[in-house]
Amino acid sequence: MLVLIAGITGNVGQKLLRSLSKRDHQVRGLARSPEKLTPKALASLERFEVCSGYDDIPALDRACAGVDAVVCAYGMDPRLQLDGQLLLLRAAEKAGVEIYVATSWNGDWSKLELGKHEAYDAYVSFRHHVEMTSPIKPIYMFIGIFAETMFSMFGHGHVGPKMPLIWNAETKTMNIWGTGHTTWFWTTESDTAEFTAEVIQRDDAAQGGFWNVCSGAHSLRQVAEIYERERGVKVTLNIQGSIGELEEKALNARRKGDKRKYYLYTGLFYQLYASNGALNFRKLDNDRLPVSGMTIEEFLRQNPQI
Repeated sequence: MLVLIAGITGNVGQKLLRSLSKRDHQVRGLARSPEKLTPKALASLERFEVCSGYDDIPALDRACAGVDAVVCAYGMDPRLQLDGQLLLLRAAEKAGVEIYVATSWNGDWSKLELGKHEAYDAYVSFRHHVEMTSPIKPIYMFIGIFAETMFSMFGHGHVGPKMPLIWNAETKTMNIWGTGHTTWFWTTESDTAEFTAEVIQRDDAAQGGFWNVCSGAHSLRQVAEIYERERGVKVTLNIQGSIGELEEKALNARRKGDKRKYYLYTGLFYQLYASNGALNFRKLDNDRLPVSGMTIEEFLRQNPQI
């Protein structure tokens, strides 16, 4: 297959290149800056299509022409998630592409109503608009939370040293709302690419649909225990309050905040919907794909800086 990865220079895009290439698929890249790829990665591409932005329609048309599948690996800006995805999808339609993987590597928002979670609203809007207007049936990959995001690795989601989500790397603290016993589904970025590559090459890929996959599923208390065993360091459990108190804090932050800067408070909603089970998987499709997920222990060994 010849697969277009739009947003190939991003975290998931680069890992998708490796996963698809090792399965002997050709890969075409689309992004603004080819220099973000290593010379080896760049040389492995069928070609790299440079675009000036998500609305560069001539570049989108050139990139989609002749490919068998399109994967949207755009970043987290809602303009990319909605405006950019729709333009890419229309280019795929014009090119006669039937297999389209939406940028959707996140919690299971399939039952989430619009307006409940700003970080997911663009995905929800895209899904319903496409169902009404396009012959393409996108593939949506739900992976829970990236392991990189769970451990507040900078550049991997709405997290970082100054904006930890559940893990504070400086103090070795796990921030918990509620009991800390709710199961969190998590997946490494590399496993995400592996799962996605397997779905793309299935005979039924053009039928689209929702896939729920993960590297593992643990409560935050279990994650803390594993970290302690692996690192030999005591983890502090910071019980911040009840789920009801978290909901009140999240809604208050939304009322006082600027929606254009939703990323400053959206972490509260990630925690709320993960902790109350709203984003939990109702099914798990791991057994349908020949991918062995990484363990937390393996992930920590690969990332000693955590």
